[in-house]
Amino acid sequence: MTRTYSLVIEGDSASYSGYIPELPTIVVTGSSVEDLTARAKEAIQLYWETLHADRSPGSTVREIEVELPA
Repeated sequence: MTRTYSLVIEGDSASYSGYIPELPTIVVTGSSVEDLTARAKEAIQLYWETLHADRSPGSTVREIEVELPA
């Protein structure tokens, strides 16, 4: 499954930081935008792996769509 997330990037050529608005517990840093992006991807993968590992055996996951005002 592929999902798309937003990566908000802050900083300058000395260092960058970023966060994923859809997953507010994820904050990453990097020395370049490419490094920051790679770290964000890894953090998202770890987030979902941990989430699935911590679920009880009888639980299920359902994808839902919610319409939000613009």
